[in-house]
Amino acid sequence: MSNQIVKGPQDNSEFPLQSVGIILRDKMKKNNPDKHILINGETGEKISNGKLLQLSIQLAIILKKFGVKKGDTVTIISQNNWKYLLTIISSFYVGAKVNLLNPDYTLESNGIKCFDDLFDNSSDSENFDPVEVNPKEDVSLILTSSGTSGLPKCVELTHFSLRMSLISCSMQNYADINGRETILGYLPFFHIFGNLIGLTSIFSGAKLVILEHFEVFFKIIQNYKITQLFVTPQILKFILYTPLSKSYISSIKDVLCGSSSITKDVEEMAKKQLYIKSVRQIYGMTEICGPITIMSKNTIKSGSVGKLVPGLQVKVCDTENEQPLPPNRNGEIRVKGDGLMKGYLNHNETGLDEEGFFKTGDLGYYDDDELLYVVDRIKDIIKYKGFQVSPTELENILIEHPAVEEVAVIGIPEEKAGEVPLAFVIKQPGKDVTEEELIRYVSDNVSTEKRLYGGVKFVTQIPKNSTGKILRRELKGLL
Repeated sequence: MSNQIVKGPQDNSEFPLQSVGIILRDKMKKNNPDKHILINGETGEKISNGKLLQLSIQLAIILKKFGVKKGDTVTIISQNNWKYLLTIISSFYVGAKVNLLNPDYTLESNGIKCFDDLFDNSSDSENFDPVEVNPKEDVSLILTSSGTSGLPKCVELTHFSLRMSLISCSMQNYADINGRETILGYLPFFHIFGNLIGLTSIFSGAKLVILEHFEVFFKIIQNYKITQLFVTPQILKFILYTPLSKSYISSIKDVLCGSSSITKDVEEMAKKQLYIKSVRQIYGMTEICGPITIMSKNTIKSGSVGKLVPGLQVKVCDTENEQPLPPNRNGEIRVKGDGLMKGYLNHNETGLDEEGFFKTGDLGYYDDDELLYVVDRIKDIIKYKGFQVSPTELENILIEHPAVEEVAVIGIPEEKAGEVPLAFVIKQPGKDVTEEELIRYVSDNVSTEKRLYGGVKFVTQIPKNSTGKILRRELKGLL
């Protein structure tokens, strides 16, 4: 560390700076052609590594026949399935940008092609070569940002950005997605978290069991003996609070939690209840093409989101004067390096400070071992009489109450205090609890300034985005 800037390792990988399409093609050529790497968990349909390679080239040839060329945009609107990942790879081959949209969006049907009608087996696959790109300039993916604190923006990510994320997610000291793992592909492929799990599985030769309907989540884990499970905090808590036989999840050896941070207590609870030693965190965002830090299996420290991935730098800046802070001091996390987005589509905003660090908007700190910790979103922090109160901390306490199914906390204006915490609560079915009981429950577990002075509001639904992040701005509209 120098000048209070934490640096990740250098990029010493074997993979040259080139199109992610070429990188994935070359990896598929090296991996076992007969291994089934993509499986539809609900129908049992299986695609081998060799078949995926063949189909990806055929589809790329068809895309070229349709006139798709370097710099064009291919938009995918679909639920999770193996053809989704195939289309991404084929689009990379022809140098197209791939725009991934939530299938819940409403779009006009002009230009939409039915996937199954595209294939022509007479395509000359033998003589096909992917298009060369400028990895640091040419866009690979266009994804929407989370939109938790404002309107979502379209984020442009280069081939270089995606290459770095594939490498980090496959490295043993980081996510360690490898050919021995069986992974559940249920997180949305249109989101950076789910998308990287899918592409890195292909990159590493892992077996990816794809799930479209969450209702069969536990059944698929049991039937296919999932070994590595990626979760959001909401999914992890769902697993912890669902009464089920341990046989459903006994195959899982490694749990990685991303999208939002979890507390040390939740991590320890997961290890104890699930009988899993490796419960660890990933911290990332769309604008950095996924991971910023990943906790290693070898050095798990509960509560931390891990160490920086290769090619990135982080500083933590005072939220008032923007000066870099030493270890163990809360400030805004700012990131610089190889994974940084090219920019927002049709938007002049860069989000960068004067030194080229991206302002994440997250409050956190790093410790003396250069491990990072995320406290909360700065915009969400409640300022009570000069004290900073984390809504996430209060949510983690309330969710422990047996009568609480879901919870979200926001700050509301108060004349004397500035802001006070208010909790929106969904009750567990068949259980009852009063506002006074929950206020008292929180007061027994926090210091004075963190109490629920704004009260409790019982609701039937809490607005969230596609990965389960709470949309607090919409909650304020309910008042």
